[in-house]
Amino acid sequence: MTSKKSSASSGESYFETNFLRHYRPLSYFAYQFLGDRSLAEDVVQNVFLKLLDEKPTLEGDDHLKHYLYKSVRNTCLNQMRQDHLHAEILDSLKPLEAEENGDPDFLQSVVRAEVYREIMDAIDQLPTECSRVFKMAYLSNLDNDEIAESLSISVNTVKSQKVKAKKRLREHLKDLYPLIFLMIEV
Repeated sequence: MTSKKSSASSGESYFETNFLRHYRPLSYFAYQFLGDRSLAEDVVQNVFLKLLDEKPTLEGDDHLKHYLYKSVRNTCLNQMRQDHLHAEILDSLKPLEAEENGDPDFLQSVVRAEVYREIMDAIDQLPTECSRVFKMAYLSNLDNDEIAESLSISVNTVKSQKVKAKKRLREHLKDLYPLIFLMIEV
């Protein structure tokens, strides 16, 4: 039992010795990539934690050093990619900031999205066959013959389902007509 303790103790001692020996140069190395001291130190600490968790088999100090530098470099590159992606997301959200300034393009986009949602909800509330025919005709742009063949129904049934759907949608969406008109005019 004492051999396990001494083995664990020697493993911790080995880890601590290497941490103290390589921490500062690795932090400087990471800083050259990231330009942020605190972030560089976090990267190095995470690499050492990974080393402690995974306990890779490394033959000698040269292999350890190579492993540490390579791990720090890869972690820095991943961090840089993540930061770049984060910046891209923030840039794409800038139009949303225009809402605060009353940007008409933003408001128009919101109105369009809400009108679209209302229309899709109304289509989903149609009877099953009616909804299916309407979606195939107006969302998938299939002609009457293609719809009839696909659903194994007659072309006249397709036509009557389309008329029925348009009539129900017209009634259900009548309150949206002014918004749709404004969207077209803008």
